[in-house]
Amino acid sequence: MSLHWEMKTLKTIYIIVAAWMVAACQQKAPTQASKEEDNESKRLLQGVWIDDETQEVNFKIKGDTIFYPDSTSQPACFKVIDDSLVVGEPPSRYPIVKLTANIFVFKNQNGEELKLTKSDSPDDNAAFERRSTMVGVVSEVLKRDTVVTFSDEHYHCYVTVNPTRFKVLRRSYNDDGVAVDNVFYDNIIHVSVYHGGDKLYSSDISKKMYGSHVPADFLSQSILGDIRFTRIDKEGFHFETIIGVPEETTSYILDTVVSFEGKVRITEIK
Repeated sequence: MSLHWEMKTLKTIYIIVAAWMVAACQQKAPTQASKEEDNESKRLLQGVWIDDETQEVNFKIKGDTIFYPDSTSQPACFKVIDDSLVVGEPPSRYPIVKLTANIFVFKNQNGEELKLTKSDSPDDNAAFERRSTMVGVVSEVLKRDTVVTFSDEHYHCYVTVNPTRFKVLRRSYNDDGVAVDNVFYDNIIHVSVYHGGDKLYSSDISKKMYGSHVPADFLSQSILGDIRFTRIDKEGFHFETIIGVPEETTSYILDTVVSFEGKVRITEIK
């Protein structure tokens, strides 16, 4: 094989690779450009926006964050990309129909157009000053103790509901069809069972204990609402356990049974 032929072959390969790289860059360029933020639109969105029909405060935009007047709704980061308002993580996209310094029209999750106007009223801005309220949790430690008898033996059951600062986020949609993340706080519940001075069982219980009985998606948006002693029988001490989504009627009710040997068994109450 001659040197001339080898150089010619290498030159051909180089041309093919170079052409491929140029084509790849050309294909990527539009995608990268389409993901660039629209800073001018973000500037126009700064301020408090109210519903054009109801005159109720919808949200406030400051910097790259959206704030909601509902004290349980978490602030969310946003971007304006490809003429759409992109909110939260995972992102929700809302096509922008019109945006000026004082008018904002976009389509909600149902494809309906929502018209907002920018407010210049100090009263509307005041709606965002109450951000520390804890909703959907016990605000104080609750203690219950119950004396029960079985086979002429006396037992003492203690339940203590402890509020925590463990956040639970639940995504929902407001009346305008806009996704908001609501924040609640979970509980840790301590359960103890004594036979006279002998401790049969004593443990802190969290909702993670019920992971094999409650679907993961539901559990992640729920709190451990309560544990209440209900009865005693030959199986042991039965405690009704409620795990539910705050401010909704949906919940799982489970039977947490502590045996006389201090073992725990969980079943769902139908």
